Amino acid sequence: MMPDVELLVPPGAQYVGLARLVVTAAARQAGMTNDRLEDLKIAVSEATANAIQAHQRTGDDGPVQLQFGPTGNGHFGVTIADAGLPPEGSAPGAVGDRVEGGLSLTLIRGLADVVDVAGGSGTSVHMRFIVGGSPARRVVEDP
Repeated sequence: MMPDVELLVPPGAQYVGLARLVVTAAARQAGMTNDRLEDLKIAVSEATANAIQAHQRTGDDGPVQLQFGPTGNGHFGVTIADAGLPPEGSAPGAVGDRVEGGLSLTLIRGLADVVDVAGGSGTSVHMRFIVGGSPARRVVEDP
């Protein structure tokens, strides 16, 4: 089951907090524990800020897209997508661990239980969090 809520936010830093609050409220409603909500807040803030910066690098005033909700398998899914350019100095089409302006995808990978990043015409960060109980922490090795 795919997340069922979509939020479009303008590419302005002032909207990071709004995105975080809306996604957190939906996760709380889905039964996510307080410890996991803290992880979710940080990961959503980082991914949203990075997406907004990608839009700002190109002057794209289109919205950053967030899709989120319970996935039906005990997880809460969040996808944050932008249509902007990757950070300067990165290879075309490559998505590295370091994202300009954010702490990094390494941080996001450490907070979420599952993270997938897709490049192309923009970047999509797909995150899943266990709704109840402890996170499935794992060691993330850099390629």
